[in-house]
Amino acid sequence: MVTQLPQPLTRAPLRWASVVLAAAAFGAHSPATEAQPAGCNYGPDTCAQGYVWREADPRDHVCVKPEVRAQTAAENRAAPTRLAGSGAYGPNTCLQGFVWREAFRGDVVCVIPESRAQAAGDNAQAARRRACRQ
Repeated sequence: MVTQLPQPLTRAPLRWASVVLAAAAFGAHSPATEAQPAGCNYGPDTCAQGYVWREADPRDHVCVKPEVRAQTAAENRAAPTRLAGSGAYGPNTCLQGFVWREAFRGDVVCVIPESRAQAAGDNAQAARRRACRQ
């Protein structure tokens, strides 16, 4: 009678077990497997129904009504025509009657004062207009 010796364990199952245990110990989780709230198709900045990103610049994800987005785009296109060229604020000095929009830090597009107030109001409402509340 031939006695068969037990086969040595392969390292692969042990490696995977240690990875799983380490992940559990440190509370690791994968965003891909995490359940997202319904309607969060574009991540945490997804806008609620009826709102779109303002896009005063490519990183501006404040949710606004579509007409405000269109107004913002028009202001960006008109920006060069509203600069004084020089003055107290250097090349960013606005023509008389215009002010910086200040939708975000560094936003020096010259707009009418009502547009600056609109941007400030939209910024204040930003969290309430997202579909994915955190």
